[in-house]
Amino acid sequence: MLDPARLDLSALADALEDRTPEVTWYLDPADAEVHGVSGDDRPGPDWVEIRPVTSRESYRDMSDFTAGVQHRRAAALLDRAIDGRGAFRRFKNTLFEFPEVRDQWYRFRDARSRRRAADWLVAAGLIGADDGERLRARHPDPDPSNDDVPAAVADDLGLLYGPRLRQVLLFGSWASGEGSVESAIDLLVVLDDDGFPILPWEEVRAMDDVLWQHTRRTGLTISVLPVGQGELVRAADPTVVRARAEAVRIR
Repeated sequence: MLDPARLDLSALADALEDRTPEVTWYLDPADAEVHGVSGDDRPGPDWVEIRPVTSRESYRDMSDFTAGVQHRRAAALLDRAIDGRGAFRRFKNTLFEFPEVRDQWYRFRDARSRRRAADWLVAAGLIGADDGERLRARHPDPDPSNDDVPAAVADDLGLLYGPRLRQVLLFGSWASGEGSVESAIDLLVVLDDDGFPILPWEEVRAMDDVLWQHTRRTGLTISVLPVGQGELVRAADPTVVRARAEAVRIR
């Protein structure tokens, strides 16, 4: 039996996903190392061949991931992409339109591939079933809600403002489900009237660091419109009126 602590599970997962015709992958039980063999090279006498997973399993990953995508436009396009021949190429191309969804996919795919690696080790008799379950438990599917960019920004604004923050409302294309990498995330940031500045741009400047951190992480532009609680109720500004009418509360 292998000691799971000695194992590079990611290397095994990568080998299981590799379908390069001229390379065959093996695991050496003696040192838990993964080796690629090609050409005239020969595997060690006790090495265990790692056969790649089928495209059906990879397709199931794409389908399961798409079913959990929170971004409505991205979910619709991905669902269309995986229908019919050429699904893998279309799926990959569609992901490049949505950087935040692409990051979610990488984390999802990595979790699935590592659980498959744990299953392979058990099936090959290299680790016991209990060790296999422990390895699987370390790599659950990521929760898509953890990657909800507007909600993550709202949480950080809550840390910035504390009790001064009354609400964060999402409006514009992202509220309607039409948002994409080309469109900004529009947030109406509602603050307590006490201490609200005469010039709202002062609040925008106060939020700059929070907004930049999320823009750098996701590649998305985040636009904020700070208003006092009283202004939101009165809604005299046409922009605030429109934003309030279509807004979705996220905090």
